[in-house]
Amino acid sequence: MPRVSVSLLVVGVIAGIVSFAWTADHLPLYNFRILPFGIRAFFLFDAILSIIAGIFFILSFRLFSLKIIYLLEVIYWWINYLLLTLTRVLPAPLVGRPLPVTTGPALTAFILDIILIILSTTLYIFITGKR
Repeated sequence: MPRVSVSLLVVGVIAGIVSFAWTADHLPLYNFRILPFGIRAFFLFDAILSIIAGIFFILSFRLFSLKIIYLLEVIYWWINYLLLTLTRVLPAPLVGRPLPVTTGPALTAFILDIILIILSTTLYIFITGKR
């Protein structure tokens, strides 16, 4: 197992905790019965993927040699951010209109998505820069 710097471990653990916070923001949306089932299922699926992403972040000391995982993390958080942004500008699927921007979960998700993009990109750059 290659040696991993302490700063890399700290970034991984912080990113994992923020990823779990993102899950805590989205998982309750599955229980909103007023939403169509397709949207609720998407929130559940996305929350499960976020849990897996958080575990991968925290296990960065074990998965250090699998650099592709961290590239997938960067792509995953960018997709989440773009989906959130586009459903605020363009009509959301199954709803037919743009969703509100100022509600609690959406605003929290914007902030957490930006933080996770920064952390996952930093982690990916550190990992791929190591030789």
